[in-house]
Amino acid sequence: MANPEHVARLLQGGVEAWNKFRRTNPMVIPDLSQADLSGYDLTLADLSRANLTRADLSDAYLFRVDFTEADLSGANLTESDILEANLIKAILSHAIMPRVDLTGSGLIRADMTGADLRWANLTRASLPWACLRHANLAQANLFMADLREADLTEANLESASLHHTSLTGARLIRTNLQHTMHLDEERLLKAKSWQDALLDPGLMERLLRQARNHHHNSQP
Repeated sequence: MANPEHVARLLQGGVEAWNKFRRTNPMVIPDLSQADLSGYDLTLADLSRANLTRADLSDAYLFRVDFTEADLSGANLTESDILEANLIKAILSHAIMPRVDLTGSGLIRADMTGADLRWANLTRASLPWACLRHANLAQANLFMADLREADLTEANLESASLHHTSLTGARLIRTNLQHTMHLDEERLLKAKSWQDALLDPGLMERLLRQARNHHHNSQP
């Protein structure tokens, strides 16, 4: 359970006082586990390294919040606005995140194993080296998202929009990419592994043909 003093400082004292408390007490790890933070405006709050496991942040406004290395495993972030936030190395395993807005947020090396990201907005989100194993990204918007070197093993991206999404070096082992929009063979060929991905038959045929042509042209 959350530390009541930490919850009161954040919600009653306001973000400015909270951030001052963080600056003057750098060794304190905030315990906000299972706290009800739903609907609050926490713009610019310093929640780095905080324990937010199973916290309720649904419908919260989290513009430019610092979640660096925070533990949000199992947290409820349904329909929250996490715009341009810092989630580098954050733990979001099994987080509940349908319709979350992560536009412009940095999720470098974030652990999103098993996260529910259905209908999420990940426009221009930065996810290099992120772990998205078993994550559900069905119908998510990944416009211009950066998934370089991300692990999408057995993730579900069915009907997701991948317009200008970078997949260079991504692991697509048994990844469901059926009915995705704006996905082409050129970007798939840049992935680290795509052979076991679930693809629409037409795209798989074009991909295999392109791969054969690339192999033939690279022969001495």
